[in-house]
Amino acid sequence: MKSSAVTIYRSFLRVAIIAAALSLLLACGQAEAPTPTVAPAATATPTKAPAATATPTKAVVAAATPTPTIVGPVATPTPTLVATPTPAAPAAEKPRVGGTMDQVLEEDPVSFDFHLASSGTDRPYALGKLYNNLLVNYEDQTIECDLCSEWHLANNGKTMVFTLVPGVKFHSGQELTSEDVKYSLRMIMGDVDGLASQRAGILKQFVESIETPSKYEVRLNLFGPSAFVPKVLSVASASIVRAGTTRAELTLKGAPAGTGPYLLKGVIPGASWKFERNPSYHKTGKPYIDAINYTYTLDASTRVAAFLAHKSDFLIYVSMSPEQFRPALYKLRDDGKTAYRLTVRGQGLYNVWMSLVKPPFNNLKLRQAVNLAIDRQASCKVTQGDAQYCRAQLLVFYEGDGALGRPESQVWNVLPGWGTGAKKQQEIEQAKQLVIDAGYPQGLDNINQPTRAGVPYDEMLQQELGKIGIRSKLEFLGQDAYITRLYKFDYGITTYSYRMTTNDPVEVIGTYFVTGAARSSAGYSNPEVDKLFVQMSSELDAAKRVALFHQIEDIILFKDQGYAPIVGGLSEAFSWNRLQGLTMGMATHPSGNSGFDRGDLLWFKN
Repeated sequence: MKSSAVTIYRSFLRVAIIAAALSLLLACGQAEAPTPTVAPAATATPTKAPAATATPTKAVVAAATPTPTIVGPVATPTPTLVATPTPAAPAAEKPRVGGTMDQVLEEDPVSFDFHLASSGTDRPYALGKLYNNLLVNYEDQTIECDLCSEWHLANNGKTMVFTLVPGVKFHSGQELTSEDVKYSLRMIMGDVDGLASQRAGILKQFVESIETPSKYEVRLNLFGPSAFVPKVLSVASASIVRAGTTRAELTLKGAPAGTGPYLLKGVIPGASWKFERNPSYHKTGKPYIDAINYTYTLDASTRVAAFLAHKSDFLIYVSMSPEQFRPALYKLRDDGKTAYRLTVRGQGLYNVWMSLVKPPFNNLKLRQAVNLAIDRQASCKVTQGDAQYCRAQLLVFYEGDGALGRPESQVWNVLPGWGTGAKKQQEIEQAKQLVIDAGYPQGLDNINQPTRAGVPYDEMLQQELGKIGIRSKLEFLGQDAYITRLYKFDYGITTYSYRMTTNDPVEVIGTYFVTGAARSSAGYSNPEVDKLFVQMSSELDAAKRVALFHQIEDIILFKDQGYAPIVGGLSEAFSWNRLQGLTMGMATHPSGNSGFDRGDLLWFKN
C-alpha cells in the first residue's frame, strides 16, 4: 500500500519534474545527462521508514488542517559525477591479513533482518558484517559501488543504471543477480510484505519502478532526478538479500541471506556473535581480519573494563563516556596509546515526544506547556554528564555556525522553553497557566510515560511535568516492546533518541514530520509543512533551501509544537592503536554507516 507521502508526491510530480528539467537544461546545456563512467558523489540525504509494526493510523495535530493531498520528496539536482575510490589505508604501512578482533558491546541483534534493525546502537555492527549494499559509504560524504562495478545516470537523470559485479556469491552459495537486487529494494520499500525499512524505506518516495533488463543490470526509474537516492542506497540497512527471502527466514532460528565479508560461525542470543572471514568475498583481498568476536553485556563498567584490559579493541559511546571512566580513557588518549574520535551525537533527535492522535496532547496548549517546563540545562547534565558536551538543537542537531544551524545566542533565553535561571522560572509559571487554560485547572493524573532501562532523563521529565500539574506514570519496557508502542502512538509522553543517517534536512522532515511519515512517533501532520517540504526538496539554490528548512522548523516547533527538543550532544570513541581501517561516514555515528558496519577495511598493525 502506497504511503500518503507517495500519494502527495505524485500530485506535485509534473510541476516538480518540469522545474527540475528546466534547471538541468540551464545547468548542463542539454536535455540528456551524459553517461558517466564513474559513480556520482552523494550530495543529498537518505531518510527512514515505517516501523516493523502495523502501519500506524495517520493523525492530524490540533494546529493542522485536513490531511493534505500533496507531500513527499521531489526532483533534486543531478549528482555531480566524480570518481569515488575506496579510502586508502595509511601510506606508512600496507594492510595485512590476519588476527582476531574482539569487542564487548551493549546490545545484540534480535534477528538477521537488517532492513528492520532500527533500535539498538550496537546491532548494526554485527549485521553489517553479513551483507552488502548496491552502494557503500565509508568516509565522510563519499559514496561508491559495493555490489556494482559502475553506475550512471540516464533519461535526463531520472534513471539510475547499475552494472553488478558478476560472480558475487551469497553465503548459501547462490550467485547474486539483478533479480535479487530488485527483490531486496522492493522489500526495503515495503512492497513485498508491507514492512518497510525504518532507515531506508523512504526510498519508496523516490522510486517509480525497478527494471532488470539483464542478469547483471538494474535500472531504478525515479520520479525525478535526485541527489538523495544514492545516500539512501548506501544506508547500512539497505542491504541486499536473496530473492524470495521472507522475514520468517531471517529470525535467529533461520540464517542470514547476505553476501558480506564475514560468515557467521555462532550465535548465543544475548551473549555473543562470532564471525570468520569469507574466503569467497567478491572484493579481492578483503576482509583483512580473520575472525571477529562480539560479546554483549548491558553493564557499562564491564565494557570499559574489557577495553582497558585489551579484551576489547574498540569502545564507542552514543554520548560521552561515563564520568568515572574518563580519567583512565583520556590518559590513554593523551599518551598516544589509543585513537580517539569526538563527533556530534549522530545528528540525533533526543527529545520529548507526545502522542498527538489522542487526548490529552492533541491539545496544543498542553504541548506548549510541556515545552516550557523542560529545563534544558538540567537535562544536559543528565544526558551528557557535563554541560560542555551539550549543544542547542531544534529539529536536528547542527553546529550553530553551519549552514543549517542557528547560533546558540539565538536559542538560549530567546526561543520558548530555552530559558535559564529566572527566565526558566517565568516559563514554568507560564506553563502552569497553559495547563489551566487547556481545561485542566486541577492538572492531569496518570499520564502514560513509557521508558526503557538506562534512560535517566525520563525520571527527570516526570519531575518537571509534576511542577506544572501534569502527573505521569513511568512504565518500564524492553526496547522492542517500547518501539512497538511508540509507532502505534500507544503512549502519552516519552523521550526517545533517533539517529540520523545523513546530514540533510530532507531526512529529518521527510522521515518524521510529513503526513504519514515513515517513522512518525507522534502522528504529526500539517499540509503547510507538506507543501514547503516539496519546495525544499526540489530547490536548487542552497540559500533558499536553508530558508525553507527554517520556515518548516518554525511551523513544527513554534506554531504546532510538534514535539519538544531537549539538547544535542557529542559522542566519543576509543580504539587501540593496533586496530586500523576504522572509518566514519556521513552519519558520524555507526547507526547507518554501511562502511563502518561492513568492517572489510579493518586490519591490525604488527
